[in-house]
Amino acid sequence: MKEIVDNRKNNIVAIFNDENCIYSQNPPYHPNKLYPEYPFDEKYIDKSFEGCDAYEALRNLFYLLGYDKENFGTKDWNPLGHLIKPGYSVVLKPNFVLHINEGGYDIYASLTHPSVIRAVADYCLIALKGQGNLVIAEAPQMNCELDKIEEIMRLSTIFNFYRENSKIDFKLIDTRKLTCKYDYDKGYFPSDSFVINENADPLGYEIINLGEDSYLHNLPGLDNLYGADYDRKFTVMNHSNGVHKYCVSKTILSADTVICLPKLKTHKKVGVTLNIKLLVGINGDKNYLAHYRIGTPDQNGDEFPSSEKLDIKLYRKSIRFFSDYFFAKRSRFGDKLYILIKSIAQPTLNFLRSKKIIEPPNEKDIIYGGNWYGNDTAWRMALDLARIFIYADADGQMKNEPQRNILSIVDGIIAGEGNGPMSPEPQKIGTLIGGENILVVDTAASTFMGFDYKKIKMLKFGWEEKKYPLALFNPECTKVFSNDKSIDGKDVTACVKYKFKPHPNWKGHIEL
Repeated sequence: MKEIVDNRKNNIVAIFNDENCIYSQNPPYHPNKLYPEYPFDEKYIDKSFEGCDAYEALRNLFYLLGYDKENFGTKDWNPLGHLIKPGYSVVLKPNFVLHINEGGYDIYASLTHPSVIRAVADYCLIALKGQGNLVIAEAPQMNCELDKIEEIMRLSTIFNFYRENSKIDFKLIDTRKLTCKYDYDKGYFPSDSFVINENADPLGYEIINLGEDSYLHNLPGLDNLYGADYDRKFTVMNHSNGVHKYCVSKTILSADTVICLPKLKTHKKVGVTLNIKLLVGINGDKNYLAHYRIGTPDQNGDEFPSSEKLDIKLYRKSIRFFSDYFFAKRSRFGDKLYILIKSIAQPTLNFLRSKKIIEPPNEKDIIYGGNWYGNDTAWRMALDLARIFIYADADGQMKNEPQRNILSIVDGIIAGEGNGPMSPEPQKIGTLIGGENILVVDTAASTFMGFDYKKIKMLKFGWEEKKYPLALFNPECTKVFSNDKSIDGKDVTACVKYKFKPHPNWKGHIEL
């Protein structure tokens, strides 16, 4: 019988902060000290480096959370024992958004580091006591080449180590139904790169309709919705006439315990990534996800702000026409047409601007794709998925009580600021943030970064939810435990430590 810990009642967050803390660099990412509870032989210790690593940071985080405190420092310490029992199915949900940092910065400013994953897996192993399942399940961006992430992270070394030294078969599951590749040289998605795999999740999917309970319900301009593909018809069909559907991984829904492992970083559409935005990755078909509404706010859209410039208006209308009538069909003709238009349009614009025939674009003119503080769509989709994550049972039925144990561990040893989530600049702050309530953790993390949660709709409205509440208390009724005395004992609205740079299109609209 599954024992569910009601995460809605948990008002505790732990923040471990040591700017000298580093990731282990040596696969399969053994700790550099022999801890009493370590589930493997003494020979599997990496003594090639000293100091605080992700493993030690995680131990400290669990201690700050008060997990199995009476056994801390002994071989019997089992910090996750209240969330994971022998025989449980456990899923780790990291942030594997893309196989590169598009800004050219450290890739671990965007991705959960494998040494954090390994450390968490070891404590899951302790709790499972050799019985149960442990998998990484992820559905990153459609054009993420997950095999390259596996190669970069050397994840196979962790899986092989587990296979040889434990009774648990640890593996990675890519739950995306649709994948594609981006041609970085030509700047587009070739039509023949799209691959559909209806059986990507070995357990399948549940189509969950939130109906009138969706945050998207009654939102003006639903016929303007844009999902993850040029073809908007599918997204609109699944979010109209009182219907609001999501395609959710059964590997997630069937799990007894899910451990979220997001990256501490900024986000272009919702302000911050963290846990709630991470849950976009429990949806297996990206075209169920409403990312923005095409057009400007006065057109019931939030793709970009309004512009009075005729050339900007004409450019936007042209892009929309070709996207809806040519690129959406995914054909070789559409590919050639896209390349032709791109080769003519941009040089023409550049020439006209250089001759001062038309004005150069200002900061607002170059906003696209709902990547700005005015996006009033994406946060709704993210909160829909957060409620599904907590309340949907294994068959996709929404219940009145939480359906699985949840733990969040935010990886901020190297965090990401600025142009997140795919081009963030690294912030080396040596931080892990943890707790069992994803809303509480996200609020603490955003405050810690120097952002005002009330200016982040995904968090602000998360606290106001009534039917499927994410928390059963107010943010001021929370408590932060930290080794950093400047924030220890504060609530999640007051634990500010840093001043992260927001995404450029959020600057001046999110900071404390």
